[in-house]
Amino acid sequence: MDDQDDRFDWIDEEDGLYPVLTLVEGVTEEEVLRGFGGDPEATRLLAAEEIYDLQPRNLDRRDHVGVGTVGGTVFALEVVGSTGAVPGVLRNLSRGGRCFGLLLGISGGDRVFYAVDGDLVVYEEPYGPVTPFREGDARWDPFWCAGLIDVTDPTEFWGLKLFLLAERVMGVTIERSWFTRPLRTAEVPDPLAYMNTPAWDIP
Repeated sequence: MDDQDDRFDWIDEEDGLYPVLTLVEGVTEEEVLRGFGGDPEATRLLAAEEIYDLQPRNLDRRDHVGVGTVGGTVFALEVVGSTGAVPGVLRNLSRGGRCFGLLLGISGGDRVFYAVDGDLVVYEEPYGPVTPFREGDARWDPFWCAGLIDVTDPTEFWGLKLFLLAERVMGVTIERSWFTRPLRTAEVPDPLAYMNTPAWDIP
């Protein structure tokens, strides 16, 4: 396997960092912020640590998304919040392009998402090779998984290798600085607002 990379091992060292990272082609930062329910006119430059510090001391939380651009791809980072895991949000962000997302779960319940031009192609908790909803869907290339894990083992756990998969699918290099430097950040609604709506429809 291509274990190239302990490049993302630092994420395990960051206490409480279970990010949702979304990579979007074909849109602007403003469109991504609006897609998450944020206001592009009401952003601040905030780093992940500062977002944690903004959280109230009670049980309520304030979800945020930070955005940046690399090449022709906008990345959206949530260190508090999970709007990028809502199927309807992914579909909308991908209209006219592509959208790849990953969620690192606090107890290993990681998820991976992929949408193309408004259609959800992949949405799963991945073990073994990532597979599209529709067998043989040409929008998902099985080669993207090759060499990252043992694709013959349906129980192999992806974990941090999902970042390597994201790079391969979207053709970008994910930088540690995305998680440490201030990003253009907006407060967004709690994703629970999407529950029991068509936004959670999954093929």
